[in-house]
Amino acid sequence: MKIGSMDGSLAQPWERLFEVAAKIGFEGVELGVGEDYSQTKLWKEEGRRELKALSKASNVVIASICIHSYWRFSFAGSEGKISRTAHEIAEEAAAIAHEIGARNLLIPVTSAEGVTAEEARKRWIEGIKSCADTAEGYGVVYALENVGQPFATTGKQLASIVDEINSPAVKVYYDPGNAIYKNLNPLEDIRVLSGRISQVHMKDPGGDHLGEGKMDIPSVIKALKAINYNGWIMLETPETDDPIKASEMNLKYLRRLLLMI
Repeated sequence: MKIGSMDGSLAQPWERLFEVAAKIGFEGVELGVGEDYSQTKLWKEEGRRELKALSKASNVVIASICIHSYWRFSFAGSEGKISRTAHEIAEEAAAIAHEIGARNLLIPVTSAEGVTAEEARKRWIEGIKSCADTAEGYGVVYALENVGQPFATTGKQLASIVDEINSPAVKVYYDPGNAIYKNLNPLEDIRVLSGRISQVHMKDPGGDHLGEGKMDIPSVIKALKAINYNGWIMLETPETDDPIKASEMNLKYLRRLLLMI
């Protein structure tokens, strides 16, 4: 497994992110975009050239893009403009990810006010299905993350959504920490999801550093190895008062586990 970090955990601007990540020892980074996605470097040709140059110079790859934008522009939205924007973001992001060499697009499966869980699930399946061919054509993956919505929280729920969409370009971005927040068993989720997992977030709920919180991280690593997962583990740990020191500690902890287990 390879270890990377979300930009937020390192708390560095993208101009410095790659250099700092390389010095700490990360192999890759995850770049996040929010409501202002179209104003970021990722959505601008010159910005993408700059990011690719920074990645190459540091030997730190852009492993994935986290599209926080879906907290605002959800496929579950009842307004036509919202769902159209969700579709546009997905298709544009697939082209961008292909260009910069990122395989996974983290898509938080969000809901919308006044929409039932059943209807939200239906809209998400229809929405992602409508973009899946685009992602497949670009060789990238829409990785759906469990962020606590009632229709997409458990491993079984996520598996059913991915299976119904039925595309090699749609998988799961699994976050065992989010499962802990919901008092669920991430070991069972990992077993159920098996080959559907495309990327993994790692944090330790209740702790500033890995190994200090509520999650049995060694057992999570064992569960991932049991299903032959060999992709990225991306740190989504708190930046703390000293994000560089915290990241160094977290990377050291996780690397030691991967060697021991």
